[in-house]
Amino acid sequence: MKIFISWSGDLSKEIAEIFRQWIPGVIQAAKPYYSPDDITKGTRWNSEISKELDSSKIGIICLTKENLQSPWIMFEAGALSKNLVKSKVCPLLFGIEPSDIKGPLVQFQAAKFSKKEMKKVIKMMNEELDSSSLDNDVIDSVFEMWWPKLQEQIEKIVEKARSDNNTDSRTERDILEEVLTLTRGLSMERRRRSGRGSIHPGAIEDLLHTMDNLLNINAFDDNPEAIELFEKFYRPIEHIIRENRQDLGITKSDELYEELQRIKFAFDDYSIKVNEKISPRLRSKKN
Repeated sequence: MKIFISWSGDLSKEIAEIFRQWIPGVIQAAKPYYSPDDITKGTRWNSEISKELDSSKIGIICLTKENLQSPWIMFEAGALSKNLVKSKVCPLLFGIEPSDIKGPLVQFQAAKFSKKEMKKVIKMMNEELDSSSLDNDVIDSVFEMWWPKLQEQIEKIVEKARSDNNTDSRTERDILEEVLTLTRGLSMERRRRSGRGSIHPGAIEDLLHTMDNLLNINAFDDNPEAIELFEKFYRPIEHIIRENRQDLGITKSDELYEELQRIKFAFDDYSIKVNEKISPRLRSKKN
């Protein structure tokens, strides 16, 4: 039984690796998968990751404070929700509350990392084995044996992340490049799946939400390079919406396109103001 583990960010990656090794100890028939490299997700999405998503019976999403707005988390969550029923997709929460979850992830029943919640998740996995599933007494016993190791490992890395004040946060350019890569990935996935389903609207909505947030926090002040990069988002996202118009539905498609237009107009106005502020300083430097 294949289990897809979704992650984004350093802490989430460490958690995913721990679960990849821990789950088969409790359920030997389980075969967890996660992409070991966040950076290459864009180049591998159209092959290995896509195949793993399609063949997985259960999806685990490792959520932390740092990746709640990650486009990759939303993208993979959308793909999982298309392939699996909601009860088989479980966001695991580390250092956050269910109320912190926004966007497409709210459709799933999230579980905070605790002994009680993890036992429920393991039992859900066991039930998916059907005739090969372990008896309740056996799964309880095995879980009790393996839980302390999991708890110790997870608490150790979570605490380290909290106390590590030297960890650099991602720059605006890093975020922009991630969103741009994801946009291209959505387009490639649409072509690959022609005739076999649509892009989940939640993934498109999250892209637009992320773009809007970048404008609202003034992420491009004094950064003409970031402004130029942001401008590249419009056409690929517009293309994705138009290509998925039939599958999304006319109403939903129009809503997404109108939201994209609104963001574009806001960005055009914002970029003019930023350029007006930067230009005098550039002229003074030349003089």
